[in-house]
Amino acid sequence: MKKHLTILVLLSGLYCYSQAEASNWYFARYAGLKFLEDGTVEALLDSQMTTYEGSSSISDYNGNLLFYTDGKSIWDKNHVIMPNADYDNGTGLMGDPSSTQSGIIVPQKGNPNIYYVFTVDEPHDENASTYPEPFQGPYEDGNTIPSEDDGLNNGLNYSVVDLSITGTNGSVGDVISRNNHLITYNPENYEVRFKCSEKISAVKDASDNGYWVVTQFRNRFYAFHVDENGVNETPVISSLVPSIPTTGYRRNAIGYMKISPNGKKIAVAHSQRATQPGATTYNGTVYLYDFNNATGVVSNPISLVENKNPYGIEFSPQSKKLYVSFDTGGTIIQFNLENNGTISSYETNAEGKALQLAPNGKIYIAQLGNDSLGVINDPDETGEACNPGVGPYLGEGRYSAFGLPPFITSFLEISIEVSNACLGEESLFEMNIYGTIDSIMWDFGDGTPTTPQLNPTHTYSSPGNYTILATVTRGIEEHTYSREIVISEIPVANPANDLYICDLENDGTESFELSQNTATILGNQSPDNFEVLYFASLSSAESNNNPLPEIYQSTQQTQTIYARIHSKFNKGCYDITTFILQAIETPAIETQDENYLCIENITPITINAGTNSSQFTYLWSTGETTPSININESGTYEVEVTNSSGCSKTRTVIIYYSQIPSIGNIEITDLTDNNTVTVYVTSQTEVNTNYYYSLDLPNGPFQESNFFENVQPGPHTIYITDSGNCGITKKEISILSIPKFFTPNGDGIHDTWDIIGMNFKFYSKSSIYIFDRYGKLLASVDPKGAGWDGMYNGHPLPSTDYWYLIKLDDGRIVKGHFSMVR
Repeated sequence: MKKHLTILVLLSGLYCYSQAEASNWYFARYAGLKFLEDGTVEALLDSQMTTYEGSSSISDYNGNLLFYTDGKSIWDKNHVIMPNADYDNGTGLMGDPSSTQSGIIVPQKGNPNIYYVFTVDEPHDENASTYPEPFQGPYEDGNTIPSEDDGLNNGLNYSVVDLSITGTNGSVGDVISRNNHLITYNPENYEVRFKCSEKISAVKDASDNGYWVVTQFRNRFYAFHVDENGVNETPVISSLVPSIPTTGYRRNAIGYMKISPNGKKIAVAHSQRATQPGATTYNGTVYLYDFNNATGVVSNPISLVENKNPYGIEFSPQSKKLYVSFDTGGTIIQFNLENNGTISSYETNAEGKALQLAPNGKIYIAQLGNDSLGVINDPDETGEACNPGVGPYLGEGRYSAFGLPPFITSFLEISIEVSNACLGEESLFEMNIYGTIDSIMWDFGDGTPTTPQLNPTHTYSSPGNYTILATVTRGIEEHTYSREIVISEIPVANPANDLYICDLENDGTESFELSQNTATILGNQSPDNFEVLYFASLSSAESNNNPLPEIYQSTQQTQTIYARIHSKFNKGCYDITTFILQAIETPAIETQDENYLCIENITPITINAGTNSSQFTYLWSTGETTPSININESGTYEVEVTNSSGCSKTRTVIIYYSQIPSIGNIEITDLTDNNTVTVYVTSQTEVNTNYYYSLDLPNGPFQESNFFENVQPGPHTIYITDSGNCGITKKEISILSIPKFFTPNGDGIHDTWDIIGMNFKFYSKSSIYIFDRYGKLLASVDPKGAGWDGMYNGHPLPSTDYWYLIKLDDGRIVKGHFSMVR
């Protein structure tokens, strides 16, 4: 097998697996380049596009062209314009060929047919001056602003390309959703007139589950996440210096922005910071920032260039160097980013406009008006060793302009990949570089012999920091790539103690302090060098994903916790141990109770612990140790009930004094449509009880309220009891009602006019007088009698209304009239 593999290597070279999405470039005046697997470049002569600055293209994983764009229109892999992205026929995108980075193409994760084309317009000060109406022209510098501009500053937008469909003109793929607007400005102020700058870049996120698309406007970065679900239109916003005034647009918007291939840095070129529209000033700047490709946050601004007109920006394939070009002359400057935070610079002898990293690890330089590009052959090397020179010829009639097509920068990273950097175990080394190479030589940095294997393994004998070198040969070219690695000892996860906690609610949910076990798991290993994390599953512990908080709320009665210890400097070296969390059940008792002693006759009562199980022990606040005790005083009594596991629960019993109810007053409102009764009870000061009330029902039900309404006329009995059942107090009352008519016809129904509720017990001393309509006294009615029968001096009176005057013995005087109907 080894012999067969050796023959294959000799015949066809070594193949390094990397993505080829950036293999085809289309840009400038009908120009194109194809980057081959062996690192060479050939001119493409089939472009249908001409653009002054911005463009973008995309290929599939194997390097086959899919489509390209100038930010206005899109051409498919056969150079047929897509009908739903045809600017000249009214279906254009909202980028601009004169925008520094008019667009960038991002695939949808998990779907090889869907791509998102992000476009940034060129923000004209003339367009802003007539907002919200379009500027009608002419532009002052019409030679550099396309005459077909729509007169609006359209900002950042994205369109969706579906390659699985066929356009109406036969194009392979077409746009299915066009110019979806993204907010990168404050819509409440003047920023809405410009909307964005001319900068955009993209990179894989930290999890490799999607991409970050980043743009910049004034003093803010906007990072949009793109994944299998599409574009998240709510950006992560970072506000940082410098603040670029919009008063100097459109020229203040010029300049490239790039994210480093490793996703850790972002650099921005602001061509100028003028404060007058259309002015040209020489006060531009370059800033370098940290980028968090897990969160999209930009931070830590560092100024690299001041008071020049920077234009192009590019990182080396290993993100060790940053290159800056200038719009108004000046050679390209290299910044060394790997000197422990100290950034040094070197002025190369190359000049040009846009800078773009290619799959072969070289940086190409746009040469305005030339039929070839410039090149930096070894961009990760320091100083003159970066080797700038003349790049590829573009072909007859093809010319370079300002721009080159940007790509997702992760596609262009060249890196040494190391699997397992643990002491005493095999470490696997791989080269992440596009295409085929002729040979590779590995130096592991520990003095052991070099090896020409493509993907070698190596076992280190001592922990420490090592510099890995991989020297790659393609034809006559030789490039050396490096990486610093840390070989770490594998820590030991010492056995941990199981953690127990008493489950007060017996619901399996309790909080555990997992960090109680940290010192035990570390043992003699220093917490300065090693870290202990806790996980709910073995898979999470092995992948170091979703660690649990140190104060962890478990929702299971019994749960296994996986504790992982790893080196702080090399988290790939780890060990795992387990321990148990157990929420132990506590006695199932009610924790609150109350009872009463009758103050008139204090008899001892028995209170209990809520259980009498022999499986538990009992300790009362009185010192007694039985399930129940007798008490004869009010107060608070507590009992601690403990099970065999040592988990206890405390029951509190409060004893109150109660007494037989004593009625203080009864308030009656009668002679109305809604008769009511309110009962007031008095009690001694040391009594703390509740009283309950019933009307006419000695055995209840009793109500908590002392108020009765809609009480029927006539006699009633009120019954009152207390919480301690010390006794029942009763009181008779009467509700008065005056009839509105009577019918003295001898049928036994309403034959007399009588006051309901008035008798020999209630209101017996009251006076009742009856008058005719003229005020003549007709009768004086006995309140204890049967009432008035409608007779006067032995003669029946006629049917009509009669008047009454009632003087009640409680002092009330009631007047009114009633009808006699014969």
